[in-house]
Amino acid sequence: MKGEITVGTVRGTRNDGRHVLVRRDGTTMDVRFEGPIKPLVGADVIGRISYSRVGEAVMTLKPSLSEALLEGNARIMTAGSNPDLTARMLAKMLARSKSATIAPGVGSSIRRSPTSADPDLSWALSKFGPEADRLRVALNVIDVQKVARSIWQNSDLRDGSLPADIEGSQRSMNELVRLLRSGFHPACSRAIETYTGNREISVNFVLPYSPFAGAHGFAREASRMDLGTAPRIDMSISEARRLSSARTLALAIAHKALSAGAGMQADVTQSPRAAHLANCIADAAAVLAFLADGGRRQAVEEYAALKESSFFFGVAEDAETARPGVLVEATHNVMKAALEERMGEGTSMRAILSTSARLAKKHAFGVRRFEQDAERLTNEELDAGAEAANRIAIDLRDHSGEPVVLECAEAYRDELRALVDEYEGDPIASTRLQTFGQLHAPHAFSAIFEEETAHLSEDAYAPTVSQMIADRSMLADRLRRARSRPAVEDDVIEFAEPFAP
Repeated sequence: MKGEITVGTVRGTRNDGRHVLVRRDGTTMDVRFEGPIKPLVGADVIGRISYSRVGEAVMTLKPSLSEALLEGNARIMTAGSNPDLTARMLAKMLARSKSATIAPGVGSSIRRSPTSADPDLSWALSKFGPEADRLRVALNVIDVQKVARSIWQNSDLRDGSLPADIEGSQRSMNELVRLLRSGFHPACSRAIETYTGNREISVNFVLPYSPFAGAHGFAREASRMDLGTAPRIDMSISEARRLSSARTLALAIAHKALSAGAGMQADVTQSPRAAHLANCIADAAAVLAFLADGGRRQAVEEYAALKESSFFFGVAEDAETARPGVLVEATHNVMKAALEERMGEGTSMRAILSTSARLAKKHAFGVRRFEQDAERLTNEELDAGAEAANRIAIDLRDHSGEPVVLECAEAYRDELRALVDEYEGDPIASTRLQTFGQLHAPHAFSAIFEEETAHLSEDAYAPTVSQMIADRSMLADRLRRARSRPAVEDDVIEFAEPFAP
């Protein structure tokens, strides 16, 4: 079989069975993949392109990359007997993708995925990965633990951490940089392009959780509480990471769960209501998968209460209007409904996603709630938000010195010590813990944070990062705004580490 070797990213599918392939130079072409192996949307592929009698581009994915290359006149020198090493070297030779990992036997696709032994991320991938494969969606998940311990350089991020980006999308790169510089903010980055009238959706990357936030940071983010307030939760760091990872992975396939039928997909970014539905599906699927695998019900109840308390912590100055993004991410009604479902151990992810979509469509806010210029809250919602806030958090300014504050302080200290134990062996990661961990430290607990992390400053790497944090509350506000505003490519990032060119 003759034909040029082509490296590209699959960005969508046509109604006639062809796929949209974006090449390294950014140009697109329609390709028909012949044979039993089909690519995932959002996956990078390497193969030989041939043309049919009518000029249609055709590619066949083989069980291994070597087999695909050997079809043509290619000379390959195998380096040792390790197939993974051989695949990496071939990928580097063909695509200059320095640290992409190709799984031999899967097909001639560059499949980037976490290779660490992160138990919480691995759990989420084991639940949502097979269903994503069935739905033909590539879950390009960033290994946050590896990135947390590495020096950030644009070239390393692009080649080693930014999946599904063969064409070198500057928007994707800027989005990843922004998320990392704001504290590893968890998010799902989608690529939505219009090809001949069809809006095609694929996933650039998934950043599953913030490694330095802990359960208290996860709670603060979900509820949008300020630094004068402390969460009152029993949720562990592992539970927070599992819920966050499952949520973002489910968000990556939510457009498939919302689709009206085979061959169709919902654009979950076309309106605030569509984004709200996607968030509802993601949170419902996360808690159902968590509970079906034996997760604690109390952790889910706390998560739902945190989301509901955003109607108290996330209101604007007029005390009636929700800040941008609050209503879109208010998923507590769906999570409460999910708590009433009976999902036993071994329930398939297909059933969980189907149930999540049903619950989202039934309990999500209606279209009219998002048609107004301002997202107004009802008196009942404001009261329920205040009640949830009283259950799940405490205002440290009003209860200073009381026993409940001391309990919260000790819970925060215990969690901080666990994070310090996790990262103190790595100078880069421990420095980032100092930089980003303090974003989630209530003002009243600043002394605890400084006391527990003081010995980390002895590392020579620390001053290069920590000295750039001029105002903790400004960075915390920046992190909050990152959820609700669209990405701006030339936006100035004032904090965190400078990136090498």
